[in-house]
Amino acid sequence: MPVITRKLSLVQRLWLLLLLLVTLSIGGALIANLLNARNYLEQQLSAQSADTANSLALMVTQYKADPVMAQTLLSAAFEQGHFAEVRWEGVPADAAIRLRNSNGLEDTPTWFHRLLPLRPQSGQAQVSNGWLQAGRIVVVAHLGYAYNSLWLGALQTVFWLVVIGLVAGLLGFFDIRSLRRQLHAVVEQAHAISEQRFMRIPIPGIPELAEVATAMNTMVERLQNYLLGLRDEVDQLRRAALTDSSTGLPNREAFEQRFSSLLDPQADPANGHLLLIRIAGLAELNQRLGGRRTDALLKRVADDLSTQCQHNRGWMATRLRGADFALFCPELGVEQACKLADELCLLWPVYWTMELSDQPGLGHIGITHFQSGDKLGEVLTRASNSLSVAEAQPLNSWKLDDGAGNPQQTSDFDWKQLLETVCQDNSLQLRWYPVCDPDKQVLWHEGMLFRPASGLVPAMSALRLVSQAARLGLIHRLDINTLTLALQQGPQGVLAVNMSPASLHHPEFLPTILHLLQQHPQRQINFEFHETGLDEHWEHFIAFSRAIRPAGHQLAVEIQGHNMALVARTHEASISYLVLDNTLTQGMHSDEGRAALLRGLLRMASLMGVWLEAKGVNDTADATALIEMGVHCLTGPAIS
Repeated sequence: MPVITRKLSLVQRLWLLLLLLVTLSIGGALIANLLNARNYLEQQLSAQSADTANSLALMVTQYKADPVMAQTLLSAAFEQGHFAEVRWEGVPADAAIRLRNSNGLEDTPTWFHRLLPLRPQSGQAQVSNGWLQAGRIVVVAHLGYAYNSLWLGALQTVFWLVVIGLVAGLLGFFDIRSLRRQLHAVVEQAHAISEQRFMRIPIPGIPELAEVATAMNTMVERLQNYLLGLRDEVDQLRRAALTDSSTGLPNREAFEQRFSSLLDPQADPANGHLLLIRIAGLAELNQRLGGRRTDALLKRVADDLSTQCQHNRGWMATRLRGADFALFCPELGVEQACKLADELCLLWPVYWTMELSDQPGLGHIGITHFQSGDKLGEVLTRASNSLSVAEAQPLNSWKLDDGAGNPQQTSDFDWKQLLETVCQDNSLQLRWYPVCDPDKQVLWHEGMLFRPASGLVPAMSALRLVSQAARLGLIHRLDINTLTLALQQGPQGVLAVNMSPASLHHPEFLPTILHLLQQHPQRQINFEFHETGLDEHWEHFIAFSRAIRPAGHQLAVEIQGHNMALVARTHEASISYLVLDNTLTQGMHSDEGRAALLRGLLRMASLMGVWLEAKGVNDTADATALIEMGVHCLTGPAIS
């Protein structure tokens, strides 16, 4: 059986080295101090014994070696307690004196005596009686005081060395913590690059790490520049294929595809209103204002229409031809459509104050209703008829198609009450679609929210529910309900659910999502966010990614191709794949412009390390072309 060895990290090695150095320093200093103290004490004890022996020998000699006086003198010296033994030897047995201290060394540990044995020399001095030798005085020092002094000194030394070691460890802790931060930043950058997140870090103060960070920052900068170049290239391809060159709005072809895709009779039911806008007397304006001012006026009209679409999923502003613009508004009720027309008509006189126009009046608006199954030509005809009626009125006026107010075409629900009810009565359902690889192997199932028809309330598509929930600030409840349904009722395997960027801002959204995921740890969820409004909630989007990815869940973004800057930023959130709206892929087998755009998106996806999913593919020829180009997964009638 192989032995698994765990390698120490650099920080662990530094801690081990610091601990070893501090331990060796404390141990070495303690040993040196104790040995020096022992040598000093031995010298002092030897000198004390020698001095005492000489003094006693001199005094006994002065008394002519009288045994009685010698006994007195030796007893007086011995009673001081500093000596283990004092004796007068080398004389007749009846005159010999031997004084011994029987007290032990109980004040200090026995192991300490064995560890640091004291062996001082005994003091010896000759005693004379005239010219004759009268024995010698031998003095042996008592070691109890010395051991006490050595023990206390050892304790004090250990205390201060430990204090110094702790201070050194504390200083090392702060230094290693700073090093660890810088090292962690470099490691985090390496992980980010491996996940195709091109992040730069400040240059660390440590020269070795600074060289690594500088090299990686340089690589990241080059990759970012390359990605930005790809973004600009793909954006140019998008503009050439799907955009009006003068205003930057989607062109008529993109509008027709969006219309036919949304109102396909086989798709979920949808309705809304179309606003047809015509700038009055554009040719005369061009003559009076000049080409540059006229272009600026058209661009401002286009920007204001685009602003209306930024917060509404599925809306599209387009330039149909020279003076005609269209605002395609799915799930917009008749009252909201009229209110929107009023807002636009009130906005146009501002162009005059901005000197974009030479008159307060700009044009007219025709409004008509549309619903699933309608033909584009019929809807445009109704809108054009309404516009003709509006043109008979003063400038900056609008007209609603008479048929648009039909109660059968529009709904007059109490949407707040309805949404709160459907979030509580379990009437919402998910319709599941397989997402397959090019070999038609199912990778995961994508759930599409809907509410079946019930009583007098007709069936409601995800777009209708999401549009109304976003308008009323209830979108987070709808998304939470969607995830709950997926976790409880979804098929086996990986599941994908659609989320709204507006939900990210609600404080209860992320904690509730994490709680639901923790209740179903066996489930793996792919969260797909639409690009509409994602820029506004970008930081919350990053935080959402960091919260759900450690548990194995994935993140994706559904794009329509109108915001390539956002597509280039998605690598910051470590997304797993991009979902292509079917308006980007519909008819691409015979459209070289769309094919070139898709090839550019594939290059961007490859650099970012993400997959591309083609959504809603309903033509086998398109499916074949997409697979040949290298799209990683597909869904739609032509696949399942």
